Amino acid sequence: MHSLSILLLSLPFLPGHVLADTLQSVISAYSLTAASYNFSVPTTTLNSDDAAQWIVSKWDATGGKLDFGENDVVFSPDPASTSATVVRRQGGVTVPTSAASSTASIRASSSTSRSTSKSATGSATSPSSTNLSGQPPVLRVEYPQGSYSKKTGGTQFTSNLTTLAGGSAGGYEKMLLSYDVWFPAGYNFNLGGKLPGLRGGPDRFGCSGGNQTDGTGCFSTRLMWRQNGAGEVYAYIPSTTTLCSQGQTICNSDYGVSLGRGQFSFLTGQWQTIWLLVVLNEVGKSNGLIELWYNGVQALQFPQSALRTSSSITGITGLFFSTFFGGDDTTWASPTQQFSYYRNIQLFAGSGASTAAGPSTTTSSTGSKGGAGARMGGAGGWTAAAVLGSVGVLAVVGWGMI
Repeated sequence: MHSLSILLLSLPFLPGHVLADTLQSVISAYSLTAASYNFSVPTTTLNSDDAAQWIVSKWDATGGKLDFGENDVVFSPDPASTSATVVRRQGGVTVPTSAASSTASIRASSSTSRSTSKSATGSATSPSSTNLSGQPPVLRVEYPQGSYSKKTGGTQFTSNLTTLAGGSAGGYEKMLLSYDVWFPAGYNFNLGGKLPGLRGGPDRFGCSGGNQTDGTGCFSTRLMWRQNGAGEVYAYIPSTTTLCSQGQTICNSDYGVSLGRGQFSFLTGQWQTIWLLVVLNEVGKSNGLIELWYNGVQALQFPQSALRTSSSITGITGLFFSTFFGGDDTTWASPTQQFSYYRNIQLFAGSGASTAAGPSTTTSSTGSKGGAGARMGGAGGWTAAAVLGSVGVLAVVGWGMI
């Protein structure tokens, strides 16, 4: 057996642990067969008006609208097969080498690549090309130059799996989100930004933007990119003593909890696959699970997590599609007009909270805003495999803060 597999299988508190090679192996291992949903895409490119309507009607955006970013979403050609990967820069643009993309490069070098067309709602953003090259379109999200949180760029919406696929009105106790993400070559990650994840609980407005949770109203588990593409799970969950003493955990009294920062890194100019698994804890016990695979290889696992402290949170709601630069001030802003792309968005769900062993839930008071109270290391913490590229190269990462 591979030495890394031996290490992972010997770690404590890893019931049912799988070093995944396929999506189906994860679905089977965690019995995620109660419900599933594949977020369909249109057969043609769509401008922002039509793309927002598609998300509302086909993806059942909660509340019948996007929380923000209606003008920053389009369905665009796949960047792997087109010139859609152009990244605008101060004083110039990256020019595609494909001769077939000459028209798109001319458009990109104009005063703005956000071409507009009049619609019933005003001015709509359009994709720079409508040539799909035989491939289905993908969701493109724009981050305007200078945008950061505060609804100035990116987009956000929630989709409820129960509404989409049927099942328990309270949601499901375990859920897997799968999607592919593409950052164009030359993408500037700056200090960081948010990426889609999962959320649950009756309060759909909390658990983001500094709105902390005590585990009774909501939780959220999004991803973040940090400087140079360092990845993590960014969670609004109770900061329990058990969680905050685990390795690769940064507890923060003002914002979310950083899990596994730097244990994998996002790359540019290629599709990358994310699988994010959440299993709810039993109320009163820290035995929930947050686990992530990057390109089919496990990147992090936090098996003693408490996502709820009350039975008022009955399940995981579904997709929390939330992406923007930030951070809550201009130092986090996108330095140029930039884009990210998404495809193959899927949800898989199962019934039953975790039955693993775990300590009682007690809240930690050690968190601080990125300062000395942020804890790394400790009993029960461990380091997963960092994934370098999409060719399966593995490296065991040390305990230090990244």
